[in-house]
Amino acid sequence: MRWLERFHGSDPGVELVAGALGRSAGTARLATSRRHPSLATLASAWRDEVRAGHAGFAQVRWDDEIAVPVTTLDALIHRYGRPDFIKIDTEGHEPEVLAGLSQPVPALSFEFVRGTLERSLQCIQRLERLADFEYNAVAGEQRRLRWPQWHNATDAMDWLNAGADNLASGDVYARRLLSG
Repeated sequence: MRWLERFHGSDPGVELVAGALGRSAGTARLATSRRHPSLATLASAWRDEVRAGHAGFAQVRWDDEIAVPVTTLDALIHRYGRPDFIKIDTEGHEPEVLAGLSQPVPALSFEFVRGTLERSLQCIQRLERLADFEYNAVAGEQRRLRWPQWHNATDAMDWLNAGADNLASGDVYARRLLSG
């Protein structure tokens, strides 16, 4: 939060909210890493999954926890209005964040990480219960889509089930299809 306040605290177009997102409002324990301060998660099982399935996380130690307030995407939409785009990068907690969304949004992205691709499949399944979407992906921190054509849910899930081209991580992008 201090980092966000430093870079965006004086921006009149940004409102910073100290807390986390989840399936329902309440309080949760956020695991943090002193050595890797950009990594924090509410997903305790994900920590073990990612260490076992992704060599890049083998040395990460979740050595601290803090209590954080939790709200839902629905509550934020009620307060601020429906966004055009939502970026979800919550270190394995993405399915829980989407469980707090009961209405489709125009577009969003969520992170995928090798060794924990089941969570990305859960995200697509959740989105498809809300509306019809089409999908694309970005590898790592690149800024270009992997596929020239957007894919339906089945194709995107097949790609994830096949190992996501063995990419270490990236983002799945979803945009809502509007019916005629």
